[in-house]
Amino acid sequence: MRQMADKPYEFVSFPPGSPHREKPEGHQHFAEGQLSGTLILTLTVRRPVQVASGFLDVVRTKGGEEVVARDTTIRKSVHILPGSSLKGTVRSLVEALSSSCIRVTSWRSRSALPRQLNACSRAGDLCPACRLFGMSGRARENYAGQVHCEDALMVDGRVVIVRTPLLWTPVRSRRGLPRRYLEGQEAKGRKLYYHGTLARGPDTRLVAGTGSTFETRFHFENLSGAELGLLLAALGLHPDRPFLLKVGAGKPVGMGSVDVQLKKVVLLGDISRSGRAGAGTKQLTGEALTSQVKAWIDDADAKDAEMLNREALEDVWSILREENLSRPSPDESY
Repeated sequence: MRQMADKPYEFVSFPPGSPHREKPEGHQHFAEGQLSGTLILTLTVRRPVQVASGFLDVVRTKGGEEVVARDTTIRKSVHILPGSSLKGTVRSLVEALSSSCIRVTSWRSRSALPRQLNACSRAGDLCPACRLFGMSGRARENYAGQVHCEDALMVDGRVVIVRTPLLWTPVRSRRGLPRRYLEGQEAKGRKLYYHGTLARGPDTRLVAGTGSTFETRFHFENLSGAELGLLLAALGLHPDRPFLLKVGAGKPVGMGSVDVQLKKVVLLGDISRSGRAGAGTKQLTGEALTSQVKAWIDDADAKDAEMLNREALEDVWSILREENLSRPSPDESY
């Protein structure tokens, strides 16, 4: 009998205690002493990335031929990674790296999660992830968040067809999570997929090919240095523990590995002095950018900041580090 590859995922333990919740700065003004501006990023595809847009798909004709079908109402084909997908990926890592709530859960798994990590429900009392990316609660308790992500546009590369093993939804018991996800009656932690080699199989996918590059922007407003440092760490930009993101479909079979490079940070100046948001902007590149990124991440890493969990960072890095690109992926139906 052929031996199966090791499981393609691992768990990052939940942080001890309750999330560090506080009132966010808000959107009604640019707060003095807080940071507002834009991160300009380049994304390089290290393993094929599939994020279904609905514009293109692979279909099989009656004769058995596989063809690429295109929505004829779209006159110009622009290949993108949706900002919503990027935002969801980075938010999940912010949650894993900080003392944050578990925002998205199903009713089947809720009973296995620590109660102290229940989703934030009041706009004036939010964990780090909800302050950065927003929340939707009851009784019109909503918050837009301090970070906004644009769609990433392909600037180089091409869309290609790859074939991977078939993937199935994990088998769930009537009580919720599969037993292998549990430690006793409680979930082991947040599930992250390893990077790995691209496995081959019969399932046809239309993907952004390896080596393709995309550009995007993350806009932020009224962040502390520690909050911005947490965001940068979640983008895989920690100077000592850098890692690649996993984006889109096919994660268990070696798809979705993306390298993030920070090209520039644009910081808004003191608006109270000039009266204009665009006046006095500061652009950071090169060595100045490298030095400032380290300072912001050090702010997040400070014990009194209660922002970046060092043990969680080690766990995330061990799963998502670049060296794991050579790790074998399951080559059978999974």
